[in-house]
Amino acid sequence: MKPGTEADIGPGGEAEWQRLRRQVELAEGFWLGFVFSPSPLSSGVLRRRTERLLRGQTRRLASLHPEAPPDLLSVLPTLFTPELADAGCTWVEALHLDPSGGAAWPWKEAWLELVSRMNERRDALRRHLHGGLVLVASPEMKPFIRDAASDLWSIRALVVELPPVAEREPRESYRNQEIFSARAEREKSSEAEALTEFTLAESERLLAKSFVDVINKVEVLHSRADALLSAGRTGEAVEAARQARELTLKSTQSEPLLHAMSLQKLAQAERAHGDPAAAEEHLEQAAKVLGNGNSSYRILLMDELSDIAISRGDLDSALTAYKESLALTRQLRATQGDTPEILRALSVCLHNVGDVQQRLGHLPSANVAYEESLVLTRQLRATLGDTPETLRALAISLDKVGTVQQRLGNFSAASTAYEESLAIIRQLRATLGDTPETLRDLSVSLNHLGSIQRRLGNVASANTMYEESLVLRHQLRATLGDTPETLADLSTALDGVGSAQRHLGNFSTASAAYDEALSLRRQLRATLGDTPETLAELCIALDRVGDLQKHLGNLSTASVAYNEALSLRRQLHAALGDTPEVLRGLGISLDRLGYVQMLLGDLTTASASYEETLTLARKLRELMGDIPQTIEDLAASLNNVANIRQVLGDKNGAARAWEEAQVLRSQLKE
Repeated sequence: MKPGTEADIGPGGEAEWQRLRRQVELAEGFWLGFVFSPSPLSSGVLRRRTERLLRGQTRRLASLHPEAPPDLLSVLPTLFTPELADAGCTWVEALHLDPSGGAAWPWKEAWLELVSRMNERRDALRRHLHGGLVLVASPEMKPFIRDAASDLWSIRALVVELPPVAEREPRESYRNQEIFSARAEREKSSEAEALTEFTLAESERLLAKSFVDVINKVEVLHSRADALLSAGRTGEAVEAARQARELTLKSTQSEPLLHAMSLQKLAQAERAHGDPAAAEEHLEQAAKVLGNGNSSYRILLMDELSDIAISRGDLDSALTAYKESLALTRQLRATQGDTPEILRALSVCLHNVGDVQQRLGHLPSANVAYEESLVLTRQLRATLGDTPETLRALAISLDKVGTVQQRLGNFSAASTAYEESLAIIRQLRATLGDTPETLRDLSVSLNHLGSIQRRLGNVASANTMYEESLVLRHQLRATLGDTPETLADLSTALDGVGSAQRHLGNFSTASAAYDEALSLRRQLRATLGDTPETLAELCIALDRVGDLQKHLGNLSTASVAYNEALSLRRQLHAALGDTPEVLRGLGISLDRLGYVQMLLGDLTTASASYEETLTLARKLRELMGDIPQTIEDLAASLNNVANIRQVLGDKNGAARAWEEAQVLRSQLKE
């Protein structure tokens, strides 16, 4: 079976790859895909890219390549083996064709028998496989597979149809790569590394030759950039991508899609090399060059732009790009209908928009997005049944609705959403067992419901949920090791336990939990650097330690923690500006520090802290409007200012602040 190079699938194939890539990146749990390829050259490209993509997510690709019809029939029992249960994706490829004019069609019959059996056992497959299942056949098989297994076909997540791509000169490289690939298939443990080295060597050889077709040279440079990125040689990858970009600019042969792909390749290399600003610029150029001719590819560009914007804290730009992605997905829905793939994509787009809206403090808008996504996930469940993927999507939607309802002050609605989400995830655990994904989902759900229970005054119930969540996260750490995600999750669980224990009066237990959570956050900062998320979470951990020490009367220790948190939040403010998240965090630090300063007798400094807090609370109200959270924060700030003014002898100023606070509290009661 002859594999292809990274440059063999052409622009049409590249667009199909982007669809597959999006599915692999966004899918959660079992999903089914079909790839119809006219050649192993093209399907080999997709398979290797999928493997690299999964490896970057610490998941693996399991590949099955039956060489005879009986081997194809044995695929089904193989799929039910423990080794394949937790694969990120299982790739089953058989592109063999029966001889034309023959009386027998062994390959066709084997395929039809296989999909018929899969059709009968589709629910069992859903339960057993926790990742994707991709069936790769020749284009001639599509109508037969569709008709023979209509129920299986109906649950597909996507269908990829690769266009025929003629082999281009120099053909010798394909022959060499076939020899290499045959060896690599026997040595799977080193396949990726060997493929990278081969691609680099082969690209050097090809680039030393003269190219008549500029597009061929661009594709070789793209392949080389990919290999250099895989090898961690990001500077050289940028140079290869730049050369490809220059060629597309000079060429009269290249079309907008190739121009856009060259710009995107350059952006990927630049971002890996630590230059997100240049990457963002080139992605914007790619979107401009592409125009409106390829919605699926444009959605990918918008999502990459959003990701870069979020990483540097530019939430407004992220929201703009996500909104365009959402609009394009709505257009696809209008033209393609309510297919499972479209509904899932639309649900994810709405989540992305809602997440950024929530971080910007636009809570009603975030709620609208989340509620629409919830409708879609319920629709998917009604259409496809209780599959792991539909249940998990529904649980995530409910969790997001619960979070925004909690922030809006609708605690009863939040609790209802969280409880339904938790019930669904427990159902998934019963079905799928203790997979890392299921355990993490359950832990997150328990934390969220514990949080709302604590807000409702049910501290004992909250503590039970936090303790269960903590056990799960210790279990995940033991399984997965000290990854950034496991450490962050463990810190969050410890924070919940500490809060519940503090409210129950178990201060020693609370202090130990808070201290361990803070230690983990410092470890994450040392590993990940001063990212906005890392600093924000470290501030929360410092706040918890300071709060408990203040409660225990250790004011100097509390002041140290609060001052460190304030310094970090000023750093965030300098970097990110007046976002609601930053302003509220800064206000929290100043408010806590002001109280401790007042207790320590430093009234002038306390007054300055409280007055600055009041200024920030007014800014937040302007940005977010009169929602319960902003009104509560402003009223509390006015009360603190009134108290310190009274102590300092400013009775008129104190009276004005108390009066304004009273008006706000009356507004809340309405």
